[in-house]
Amino acid sequence: MFGLPIKGCYIYDEDGARKPNQLKIKVMSLENFKNGYEVSSKSTKAKGEKNDCVVRAMANAFEISYNMAHSFVSVKFKRKSKKGTEGFRNTLKNLKVVSFDRSEGEQLSLFEEVSSKTFQIKHLGDQPKDGGKLVNPKYNWKGAPKVAFSVKEFAQRFKKGTYVLLVKKHALTVKDGVIIDNPDMKFTGYRRPVQSAFEIIKK
Repeated sequence: MFGLPIKGCYIYDEDGARKPNQLKIKVMSLENFKNGYEVSSKSTKAKGEKNDCVVRAMANAFEISYNMAHSFVSVKFKRKSKKGTEGFRNTLKNLKVVSFDRSEGEQLSLFEEVSSKTFQIKHLGDQPKDGGKLVNPKYNWKGAPKVAFSVKEFAQRFKKGTYVLLVKKHALTVKDGVIIDNPDMKFTGYRRPVQSAFEIIKK
């Protein structure tokens, strides 16, 4: 039966003392992490949504409201409510510059009073598995296979600026080395390979 103590099974403390039938579990977590759901906490529209990681990634990257990001993704990426965003990578590659204007009665930015914002979107590359050049130099020794960045390693290397990352069936934001993502990803998401990366540059 699973979960019963194992006779004669020991672990050792740092001082060398052995303690039978005890198990130590080390939980890894990201210290440079922010809850990506904060951007949607005050939106009634967000409460009825799901599969909206791209919306939140856009809101966090461009520092706009969830509702404005929702409209942006709906128009530019043809996303339907409660559905995932198809063709996100290719569409984002074609969006070189985007602008946001303040709607009547709606706050454009969560952090400043402005009437418009313009951003340049720079594609940094795709993972080697997809034939791209976004290669982690940490493993770039002679004869070694090309390796993609993990989310954690990307954030450690790109400590300045704002980036939108694509991982398997998900999108997230990295801002000045801080990963902005779903709360559970603080503990389980740091090893995910980065499939594509885009830099968001405010003009």
